[in-house]
Amino acid sequence: MLKKNKNNKNKTFIPDKMLLSPDSSFSMQESFKTLRTNVSFSLPGKKNRCIGIVSANRGEGKSTVAVNTAISLAQIDKKVAIVDCDMRIPTVAAKLGMENRPGLSDYLADEDGNSRLPIIRNDDLNIDVIPAGTIPPDPTKLIESPQMRELIEALKMVYDYIVVDFPPVTVVSDAAILSSVIDGYLIVTLHESTETSQLDETIRQLNFANANILGFVYNSKPASRKSYKKNSKYYYYEYR
Repeated sequence: MLKKNKNNKNKTFIPDKMLLSPDSSFSMQESFKTLRTNVSFSLPGKKNRCIGIVSANRGEGKSTVAVNTAISLAQIDKKVAIVDCDMRIPTVAAKLGMENRPGLSDYLADEDGNSRLPIIRNDDLNIDVIPAGTIPPDPTKLIESPQMRELIEALKMVYDYIVVDFPPVTVVSDAAILSSVIDGYLIVTLHESTETSQLDETIRQLNFANANILGFVYNSKPASRKSYKKNSKYYYYEYR
C-alpha cells in the first residue's frame, strides 16, 4: 500500500522562492528551525508524529508553511511525508513542481481496495509527497472514511513525521474530523488579515474535537527581526 509510485517521480525540481532552502533568508531559516524544535518538544515521547497544518481562511500561507515544515524536518535527517488533504483546492503538488493526480482522493475513492497509494519521492528535498489527487464530489466523505484513519496510522509506522495540509477550519470541518489520529495542530495566521473572531472560531472548533493545538505560525510579519513569544501552551513564531 505504501510503496512509492516511481513512475510519478519528479525529475527536475525548480524551487519556488517561497520554499525553504539554503538560499532562503537567515530569518526564514531560523524561524523554521525554531518551529521544528518546539514542535518536537511539544510532543515528547512520540517517535512517529503526525502534524496538522490549518488556518482560519484561505490565502494565509498554510500550504507554504506545511511544505516548509516538512522540508525543515527532513533537513535533520528525519523520514518525512507530506499529505495534501485539501482536496478542494490543492496546492502542495504545484508548489513542489509535481503532478497532483493520481493522489489521496483516488486512493480513498477506490472501494475495491486495489489501488496503490501514490507516494512521490522528491530527492532534492528528501521528502515523500502524497498529492491530493482528483478533486472529488465530496471530500469530507473521504476524510471521514475508516480508510483515511487507517492510512494515517500506517504512515506513522513508516515515517518519523507526517505533515498534513488541511483546508481552512472555518470553511470545512475536515481538520477536526481527524483529530483522533493527528498528534498536534499548528494554526497559521496572516499578518493584518486573520480576524480575531475567525481565529477564535478556529480554536473553538478544534477544541470541540479535543484536538491538541501546538501553537501558531504568525505569517508575513513586516518586521526586520524575528521574535519569539510564549503565552501559556501556545507558541508564536514570527517571520518574514
